[in-house]
Amino acid sequence: MSDTPSDLDERLASLLVDVDPPAALWSRVAAELHPAPPNVRSRSRTGPLALAAGLAGLAVMAGLAWRLGPALTGQAVPPTATVAAQPPVRAPDFGEPQTPEYRRARLAMEQTFRARLTDLDPVTRSKIEASLATIRQAREDIREALATAPADPVLGRLLQSTLTDEFDLFENVVRSTEPNRTRT
Repeated sequence: MSDTPSDLDERLASLLVDVDPPAALWSRVAAELHPAPPNVRSRSRTGPLALAAGLAGLAVMAGLAWRLGPALTGQAVPPTATVAAQPPVRAPDFGEPQTPEYRRARLAMEQTFRARLTDLDPVTRSKIEASLATIRQAREDIREALATAPADPVLGRLLQSTLTDEFDLFENVVRSTEPNRTRT
C-alpha cells in the first residue's frame, strides 16, 4: 500500500461528505437517555418484601417502646426489668505510688532539686519555680476533676503526665547543674 498523497486526496474526495445515520439509531439513543418507567410487574415483586421489612421494623420499635417505655418516662420499672446486683466498678487509681521506696526516692530527688536550684541565677530559678507551680496546679485541677469522674481514662493519663513532667523538671535541673566531671 504505497499510496501517494495525490492518490489519498482522490480517494478522500470520492467519500460522501454527509452521511445520514440509520433511522433506528436516534430512537435507541432516546431510549437510553429517557428510560421507560419500570413496569408494574417488577414493582409487585419488591412490594411484599418492602412491606414485610416495614412491619418487622415496626414490631421491633413497638417491643423496645414497651420494654423501655417506663424507664424513659420516669415511671417505676417492673422488678423483672432490673439488672441483677453487680459489684460496683472500681475506678482506677491514677495517683502516685505510695510505697516507701517510691516516697524515699521522690523525697531524695526533690531535695537534690531544691539544693541545685539555689545554684542557678535568680531569673532562671524564678522561671523554673513558676513552671513547677504550673505543673502542680494542673495536677491539683486534674485531681479535682477525677473526684467527679474517677473512671475517666483521659484525666488519668493527664494526671500521670503531670507527675512525669514534675520528675522531668527535677531531673533536668539536677543534670544541668551537675559539676563538670573530668574523665580519668
